[in-house]
Amino acid sequence: MTVETDPLFDPFSRARADGVERTSTRVLLTDPAGRVLLLRRTAGAPQGGRWELPGGGTEPGEDVVAAGLRELGEETGLTGVRVTARLGHADYPNTRGAVTRAFVVAAQLDRPREVRLSPEHDAYRWVLPAGLPRPVAAHEAELIRRHSAPPPVLPGHRPLPVYLPTIPAAPMWGSVFFTAEGGAAVLLRATDPAKGLQWAGGDVEFGDPSPLHTAVRECWEETGILLEPDPERLPLLATVFEQPRGGWPAKVGFAFHGGELSAERLAAIRLDPAEHTEVVLLARDELAARTDPRRARLTRAALDAVRTGVPAYVVC
Repeated sequence: MTVETDPLFDPFSRARADGVERTSTRVLLTDPAGRVLLLRRTAGAPQGGRWELPGGGTEPGEDVVAAGLRELGEETGLTGVRVTARLGHADYPNTRGAVTRAFVVAAQLDRPREVRLSPEHDAYRWVLPAGLPRPVAAHEAELIRRHSAPPPVLPGHRPLPVYLPTIPAAPMWGSVFFTAEGGAAVLLRATDPAKGLQWAGGDVEFGDPSPLHTAVRECWEETGILLEPDPERLPLLATVFEQPRGGWPAKVGFAFHGGELSAERLAAIRLDPAEHTEVVLLARDELAARTDPRRARLTRAALDAVRTGVPAYVVC
């Protein structure tokens, strides 16, 4: 089953709705010293001599991250970099006057690597934000200064790319928790038997502005229920810290209260058979017998938070 894409979750649909004519992806790539990679456009080419981040136009069917990694490989020969974040976008007119939206992806090199330039560029530099060469596009210079590690100013200072590998990396997830009339928990039976019963939700992706947006996106994809990512309408219900298990590092999850679903709304749920097979309603006293201990504990905490209005904090 192919889940219909809603413009709320598709950056290219949003760009078209905003009047953008062309989209591209730029890669803010840092090395272990916290320096940013810049490329100089070949003399004689359009905007020859200008310094810029690696990147270029997106192709049909490509997502933002894939486009950035493809362009990075084509322009520098660098592959296998570690993508760390999506940094939003910048809109500007290109050389032909077309409104262009440049999405920006942050990535890191964990060790020094050789850069092999394509004919599009004739030089490269690894630079700190305070030492940007000229000329460089104003929107890219601002982006570099805003998101790159500052130069070392104190003894013992470690740039972010050096510091981050020394602390735990915790993936995040977001979920929407619903109840049914009478207070039963609404759960989804996973197609994979090993996953058991679940809430609507999933892991935070690079394009998600927040775990709430993740929860809303996953709820739409898994149930066909479209919600607004509004914390007033979807208040935080539980914060979950999961200990490392099954090869996963520690994870942090956020569950948001989607409210009570009527019988009509439950019947209208549209499941993706690749992920779930049925909707299951369980009362609190049924959880221990029909779910695994972890899911039972989380769901009891969510039901208590619904009842008391006090968000839960769960370590499991």
